[in-house]
Amino acid sequence: MPIVKHDCVIEDAWRPLDGRDLTEIDTNEKVVLSLAEWRDRGAAAAARFAQVGVALGPDEPVAEIAEDLGALDLVSLAFPKFNDGRAFSQARLLRERHGFGGEIRATGHVIRDLFLFMQRSGFDAVAVADTRELSAWLAARRRFTGYYQPALDEDDDGDAAPAVAGHRSDRVEQVAASDDSVAALWAY
Repeated sequence: MPIVKHDCVIEDAWRPLDGRDLTEIDTNEKVVLSLAEWRDRGAAAAARFAQVGVALGPDEPVAEIAEDLGALDLVSLAFPKFNDGRAFSQARLLRERHGFGGEIRATGHVIRDLFLFMQRSGFDAVAVADTRELSAWLAARRRFTGYYQPALDEDDDGDAAPAVAGHRSDRVEQVAASDDSVAALWAY
């Protein structure tokens, strides 16, 4: 299945463990374990493979892998249906609370209309089931140019930056600094 990541389409190099014996898998293979597999064989997998990932379901808390994030290169988060947004919260927790710097991938029932929100909440890759839609997925990233809410967007240097320059609180400080009188600023 193709992956949309950083304005590119790449082939998915990650393979699910799916109960296979660790010793039968090439050590250069990128392996994704379920949370149950990670609990049972995570330490052995991290010691054997150069790159290891974990797939979390929407009902599996990020806290379950928080202490192990240093050993992980990928966390795959599932969208079981289009109106289940728990993976957005999981991605945000991984990035902000736990400081995960690896790949966060969206899988399952992902829809192009939510692609921008996925990126703004911490996702950097999406597994796209319908290959006919790849160009539309790539165009979706540039669909909007301005936002009102802060997010995990990156500036030109790749650093996390506020989504909107001249945020309302910045304008309030500018008005207050330029005038000794009381100023009111209404957001519409």
